Amino acid sequence: MKKFYFDVRDIFRAPRLALCGKKLTTQFLGFLTGYLGYLILTYIAYLTEGASLSEIWRTRGFFPVYEFFFGTWYSQIIFVIGLLFMIVCWLVSSTMVAKITFEQLKGDSFFSKADAWKFIKKYWKPVLLSPLSLAVFFILLILAGIIVGLVGKIPILGELGFAIFYIFPIFIVAIFAAYLSVIFFVSILLTPAIVATTKEETFETIIQSFSTVWSQPWRYFLYNGLLAFIAKISIFVLSYFCFLAIALINWSCSIFMGDKLGSIFTNALDYLKLPSGIANFFTTLLPGSEVSLMSSPNPFGFTLLWTYDLPLLYKISSAVMCISFILIFFVVLSYGLTIISTGQTLIYIILRKKKDDENLLEKKPEVEEAAKEVKKGE
Repeated sequence: MKKFYFDVRDIFRAPRLALCGKKLTTQFLGFLTGYLGYLILTYIAYLTEGASLSEIWRTRGFFPVYEFFFGTWYSQIIFVIGLLFMIVCWLVSSTMVAKITFEQLKGDSFFSKADAWKFIKKYWKPVLLSPLSLAVFFILLILAGIIVGLVGKIPILGELGFAIFYIFPIFIVAIFAAYLSVIFFVSILLTPAIVATTKEETFETIIQSFSTVWSQPWRYFLYNGLLAFIAKISIFVLSYFCFLAIALINWSCSIFMGDKLGSIFTNALDYLKLPSGIANFFTTLLPGSEVSLMSSPNPFGFTLLWTYDLPLLYKISSAVMCISFILIFFVVLSYGLTIISTGQTLIYIILRKKKDDENLLEKKPEVEEAAKEVKKGE
């Protein structure tokens, strides 16, 4: 293991540590599983509102990601379940990536996906229940505010009581609720790293989320800002190489396939229906930057000719190619998510050292701990 500095220099290791087959595969499978569940349930939500399958496919394709509100309550519930399923898959896969990264940093480069899966089966409760507990607590505070509003409707006493108790406890509780909302979003990112490195239970994981932000706020947000910047640059670089690979395929294969390849490729892009905002995020160096993969007048290797009266075999080939494009896109996205998961592990190790003077990397590798437990059992 290379020297760990326990400062900002360690954050720059995230892209290299993330570029690992077992981590990328773990994050990719987790994201793919979550997105498929989200996709299916979102389609069901649209169907329950009366939309036809052909209409949904024509307008949303594989990426129904922009509309988060539905006209009926049951459609909204179905959509929320799909969204929660994707978040659960993210938390599970991120914890597995964090665990693999942590064991690698301690010197065990052979810690496998199977070992990480065994770990998550044992420690899934704090991974899922920590953010859930914070969300429930926040909802209870919001409900308390609604109840206060109802009490405030009481003639004379309601208005006077609301004014008297506005600073304490109403305003104080509202400040805490706002802080709690920040901790909730932090916990979604940080919980996998906390559980993977310390094996804490739910309550202690929540305490560590509060403690980390409270004691090291500027470091935590500065490090995460740097991590987001590094992840964005890394995604663009990988997107660039994928883009070059596609252009090379088009150039070499079109020598003999000619317009046939152009027709299939064009139709596959039409099936893709990737929202422009998402496409721009992955094809530009930074938001608002003029450095873009699409700046070339002929980025794909040949002129795109939009044709809609293709033979059936061409349409089937285009659909299969579209799925290939989606998988490539998900690989690029998974690399960015792996950088985030790896970076959160690095950040928590650094901040744990800063706030508690505890070097988590001095813990024995998981394999040695398991062997020690077996000997105790004997």
